[in-house]
Amino acid sequence: MEAIDELSEVREVMNTWLAAFEAHDLNALMRVYHAECVYANAQSPLMQGASDIRPWFSAAFEMLEGTMMFQEEGLVLMGDIAILYGKYCLQTPEGSATPDDAGRVALVMKKEPNGAWRIVLDMDNTPPDAIPADFN
Repeated sequence: MEAIDELSEVREVMNTWLAAFEAHDLNALMRVYHAECVYANAQSPLMQGASDIRPWFSAAFEMLEGTMMFQEEGLVLMGDIAILYGKYCLQTPEGSATPDDAGRVALVMKKEPNGAWRIVLDMDNTPPDAIPADFN
């Protein structure tokens, strides 16, 4: 039963991330990241630590519009490490000049001593088999 609870907790981190992104709530978003996390965005240089990631998301929130969606493709749990991966799509508002964006993301999370799961690695890419139509 404990593993099922932990899987749910890991998925809840993703749900919290999505809700924070949707609300452009930078503080809520950063609470799911470990202070020493690494962010490897497909369109940006490697960022290390919350102090690098926070300003990137702050700027992104000024430019990005739309709804971020996630389709889980897998979840691996190994003790206090979890890997959640799947497809994402940023669906822009109807009539937007910016096209929808899709790709694949992998989140590596570590369970902290207090029981909270935090993202230690967030990596995304834009492969040809992850497209906005996957979310229709």
